[in-house]
Parts: sequence; structure tokens; C-alpha cells
Amino acid sequence: MTANSMEEMSPQPPQYVYWQRNDRMINYDDSRRDITIETTPGPRTQSRLIIREPQINDSGNYTCSASNTEPASIYVFVSKES
Repeated sequence: MTANSMEEMSPQPPQYVYWQRNDRMINYDDSRRDITIETTPGPRTQSRLIIREPQINDSGNYTCSASNTEPASIYVFVSKES
């Protein structure tokens, strides 16, 4: 599963970008090795949250927040593979 966020409306790159799931911050040093956050700063800062082999309990509301823009959210539903 990959979620992308792009900050285009600000003249300055954000000082920080972070991700949350269900209002809990996803830590960069999380014990789960299958979660990666990649952020590319610049005039069009991009941040990508990657969850390899997502599980049903990874379902939820994901929010990307940057220091100088409004947060963006998406609800992700992970279903059981048959």
C-alpha cells in the first residue's frame, strides 16, 4: 500500500512532514520494518507512506501534515485476500 501527499500551494518547502493513522503519529523508528516514509523536499514537496504487506488492522484514516499547509486525509480499507 502506498499513500502519497504533495504540498504545492506554499512558496517555501515545509520544515517538517509527518503522517498519522487514526490520529496517532506514525514514528520513523517504528518497530514495524514494513513501514517506510519517504519525503522529497522542494517547491513541490512530496511525501510517501509505504506499507509493505498491509494487514486488516492497517485500515484507518491516514493524514499527512506539513508545517505550512493544511493536512490531507484519506481513509484506507484493507480487506482479507481470498
